[in-house]
Amino acid sequence: MSPKVIVEEARKKGLDLIAVTDHNACESLVYVKKVADGCGLALIPGMELQTEEEVHLLAYFGSLDAVFSFKEAVYPFLPDVENDPDYFGDQVVVDEDENIVGFEEKLLINSLLLSLDQCVEMVRDFGGFPVPAHVDRESFSIIGHLGFVPEHLGFEAVEVSRATSPEKALEMWPELSKYVLLSFSDAHYPGDVGAVYTEFYMESPSFEELVRCLRGEGDRRLRVVSQSSGGWE
Repeated sequence: MSPKVIVEEARKKGLDLIAVTDHNACESLVYVKKVADGCGLALIPGMELQTEEEVHLLAYFGSLDAVFSFKEAVYPFLPDVENDPDYFGDQVVVDEDENIVGFEEKLLINSLLLSLDQCVEMVRDFGGFPVPAHVDRESFSIIGHLGFVPEHLGFEAVEVSRATSPEKALEMWPELSKYVLLSFSDAHYPGDVGAVYTEFYMESPSFEELVRCLRGEGDRRLRVVSQSSGGWE
């Protein structure tokens, strides 16, 4: 999806805060922010990492500078395998006016040559907030691949996919009760944007407030909501 389409769909669904977390990449964030700023939509910049264990890890940051510095640190650990556009399609960067302004030559679907422990440490070193992605899935999830959420990594929140309600996730994995459960649309197509979302009750739509909300500071709290057309209701 292009930056313009992402923002248009988010506003159409009534969202006022989004995170964009491309797979092992972040170049589109500059253009998403330009479009989002023009219509009052707040953006949490981030990336979705694929660790060497094939675990997907969401990494949220407080600024474009932070996420781009982080990306520069992890990019050398992406295997030097060239993308085959005929098989995988072009990996394009699209600007705010729908123009293609760049191509990523490395194949982004590969795992980083970094362990989960290393990725979590690096995210925090760059001021980010790590969240294991779609832990209820069999593939590319921390539970699906490791069988559990390692306590020594100190996660404060985990994400469940839009296929599973938080209540169902707790029935299946009671040990998740020690974490804040989040759910997002994980949209790859326009119609999926906002299928499931999390409402955050906090002072402003910012990274700093998001972290405070996840930690339950003050009166901050959250609630996961499903739009029945694409979620679990």
